[in-house]
Amino acid sequence: MFKITLSPIASNKNTVISVSGKTLTYDGTAYDFTALESGAEVIAESPAIGLIKNVGGVIHITLEYHYDLATAEPNQSTDADDYIVELSSGTLQDVITRKAV
Repeated sequence: MFKITLSPIASNKNTVISVSGKTLTYDGTAYDFTALESGAEVIAESPAIGLIKNVGGVIHITLEYHYDLATAEPNQSTDADDYIVELSSGTLQDVITRKAV
């Protein structure tokens, strides 16, 4: 299980994040967190931010989350809770409010 905090960045692309077991895939690059034991933490490198922690088997990570400004509504949520997602498998659902098509 991953507890992912997203750090939205207006951009010209959309970040794709998925999880399978203890592996997180970010824009096609897989990051395996199997070796991060419970209670451990490591200093993150881009695209992660801050510390990555294993809290009782749940990986806590903050990630850069690029979204295409051309397809997004100009006003996005300012509530930090809207950018925290728990994901045990599959692809992260888009948290950005998109323009009507």
